[in-house]
Amino acid sequence: MAISPELVGFVREGLERALPREQIADILTRAGWPADQVRRALAGFADVESPIPVPRPTVSTRPREAFLYVVMFTALFVSAFSLGAVLFRLIDLALPDPAGLPPQVTRELLRLSVSALAVASPLFALVARVVRRGIEAQPGSRASRIRLQLTYLTLFVASCVLVGAVTALVYSFLGGELTLRFVLKSLTVAAIAGGAFGYYLRDLREAERDPREALATRRRDPVPAVAAVAAAVALVAGLAALGSPAGRRMERLDARRAQDLDAISRAIDRHEATHERLPGSLDELQRSSNVQVAITDPVTRAPYGYEAGSGTAYELCATFERATVEREFRRGRPFSRHEAGRHCFPLRADPDRGG
Repeated sequence: MAISPELVGFVREGLERALPREQIADILTRAGWPADQVRRALAGFADVESPIPVPRPTVSTRPREAFLYVVMFTALFVSAFSLGAVLFRLIDLALPDPAGLPPQVTRELLRLSVSALAVASPLFALVARVVRRGIEAQPGSRASRIRLQLTYLTLFVASCVLVGAVTALVYSFLGGELTLRFVLKSLTVAAIAGGAFGYYLRDLREAERDPREALATRRRDPVPAVAAVAAAVALVAGLAALGSPAGRRMERLDARRAQDLDAISRAIDRHEATHERLPGSLDELQRSSNVQVAITDPVTRAPYGYEAGSGTAYELCATFERATVEREFRRGRPFSRHEAGRHCFPLRADPDRGG
């Protein structure tokens, strides 16, 4: 909103008569002028010793500054969301919810959130440093229009997140989720959204003050350091929970082997239902199956173990990289539970499942 020329003229005349700024503000406020407009009118004149009021230069946003601010605030949004997502996933892993997502899905979401945080948070820190250096060289640029617009957008988003999070948490509470997990997630949302809201609300207020004084105050603000430490701790904790990339690759290979065995067992069910006997070998099963079935290990290319027993009993074997600690069943097949090394699964063909 533009400042009234009458207000600017009164401030100019008051400064020409050497009235203290506090007295000018008090007079205008008692006369009914909004306090924010009074502060903006006073901030339009530099607080320097001069026989006449010295107006501050009008700040114009160059394309480079607009680009930096857009990148900085975008990285801020992604970092804040990813930080919350990492902390939520860590809470879910530390305090599992029987009615929640499976641990494997939680870990995949954690991996995505850690990846986004690892990219967005350093980008935000780098661009914020470049912007800060530009402000130190030209303190008046702190009041650029795009910076103010994006700051208001940040306040709006933070407000929506706070309202939405509190609403969701109250909804969960009314649904019976009164647990430590509920409290920790509530604190996480309040800390991230509330911290961002408070920080940028102060930033707006200080933009109306003397730029050099506001810059000195911002240097002493502990919020950026606290946010950086929180992001670093969340990254370390997330990486520790995920394990090494080599370990994750082993898990994916073992999951692939378990999927292959599951597909083979279902193909055996169909073969037994069609031919009323078990296949003599996996090669025969692959030739007779109308669905492509992987019968070799994805790494070594060695055939999976198969041995037909009496009646409908048979055994499937594979060599796994790691032992599992969680038991899962896929269509009644416990292939996701195994020891490290060669492991065999005693099974029985079910014609009803293959038909």
